[in-house]
Amino acid sequence: MKKTPVTFKNKNGLTLHGILEQPVNDLDKSTAILFLSPGIKMRVAPHQLYNKMSRHFVGLGYTVLRFDFYGLGDSEGEVTEMMLADLYRSIQEGRYVDDTLSAIEWLSKEVNKNKFLLTGLCGGAITGLLSAEKDDRINGLLGLGIPVILDGSKVDAAKNLTAGHMNRLQKGYVRKIFDPKSWMRLLTFQSDYRIIFNILKKNIRKRLVSPEATASADINRVDINDNTNPLFAPAVFKMLERDAKINFIFSGSDRLDWEYEEKFVSLYKNKLNQYEGEALSVCTIDDANHILSLPKWQNEMIEISTSWLSKNFNDNQV
Repeated sequence: MKKTPVTFKNKNGLTLHGILEQPVNDLDKSTAILFLSPGIKMRVAPHQLYNKMSRHFVGLGYTVLRFDFYGLGDSEGEVTEMMLADLYRSIQEGRYVDDTLSAIEWLSKEVNKNKFLLTGLCGGAITGLLSAEKDDRINGLLGLGIPVILDGSKVDAAKNLTAGHMNRLQKGYVRKIFDPKSWMRLLTFQSDYRIIFNILKKNIRKRLVSPEATASADINRVDINDNTNPLFAPAVFKMLERDAKINFIFSGSDRLDWEYEEKFVSLYKNKLNQYEGEALSVCTIDDANHILSLPKWQNEMIEISTSWLSKNFNDNQV
């Protein structure tokens, strides 16, 4: 593997730093892979996840670029948001799309690539999706734990819990009934009473409302549209309609899996049916946490990704 530190400018003239990794054999694929920084993390990602992925992908013959967005890692620029949730929201609304497009332009000129696959965890995944809406040379997205919601310091997360998340929290509270420390947290105002209230309200309504009315009203959903990112669905369908390939991989212990199902799939199920299994692949790694911290979860994700890459992006550079 040939590994080279690189720099290039974004549209505002800031210098972005990255690492270009290239295969040294004759397996060079026509598609280059860009790793997009997750949230405030730099190009290595939590537990060096991106390093492990890139080594594997370069071994398969792909050229890989890992780089830092402006204001992160080694790149120039500043992050001025005072609240982390507000920074996350700006990312979910496309903060780093221009940096991604600048990276594509640099790769196109310097490495002579014209087909690109974007990948990233969380904020990197949503950045990749929104970037793909802007550039048809992006023919694939490998999104790990992609968010479908908007964060923000003014967003009340307790009002927007999915049914799956609430059920998981409820089971957790039941297990803690006989735990003195949990009662101490409750009595000393350290618990999130809004979440507890919403769970109680849901259970009371289920007892008071008839099964027929419950099915009609679908009361298991809790304000599912309030914090849904309006940019998500249009970007997904624009990719699918031009036959770009998407692979979403979620973690079984992560609320993002439930949010994807309840705030996107349930609303567009009929439209999604025509793409399932071909242009769109979705899978969940059981019990994994958001950052895939254990080697067994990382290995399963890489195995799933490798199979998907082999099926859709296996052509060599001409």
